[in-house]
Amino acid sequence: MSKFIYIGKEKVKVSEEIYKEYYRMDRRERYMEKDIKVGRIVVNPEAEKVEYIPSKEDSINRLMDQGTDFNDDQIIEEILCDKATLLILQEAVAELDREEQKLIEDLYYKNLTTRAIGKEIGVSHMAVVKRHKKILDKLKKFF
Repeated sequence: MSKFIYIGKEKVKVSEEIYKEYYRMDRRERYMEKDIKVGRIVVNPEAEKVEYIPSKEDSINRLMDQGTDFNDDQIIEEILCDKATLLILQEAVAELDREEQKLIEDLYYKNLTTRAIGKEIGVSHMAVVKRHKKILDKLKKFF
């Protein structure tokens, strides 16, 4: 099946690889321009309060105030994209149930093996591997 992208008003035929990369970049750009940079207003009619919640955007000045050191070979846009990705990941993990969050914590933060986790919770290591794969599939939907 042929893939096309639009450049201006022109429809251009491209390979599957270019098509996927183009739309991945397009989604990242939309995220950086709209999703992450937009603050929001929350109205609580019962408490008669209006609260402004600022955007999650990290400014270069704030990062420098925190002591972030930008190496010459390090592109600032990459740092901000990494931070944006981390925010998405944190939100995605928060959507997991308690058991799934614990498995991620054990594997990635405590560096436990699937065998050790399986022994701890009373299942085979293959059951842990399957659960891990299902969790990763859930998390991928956020990206």
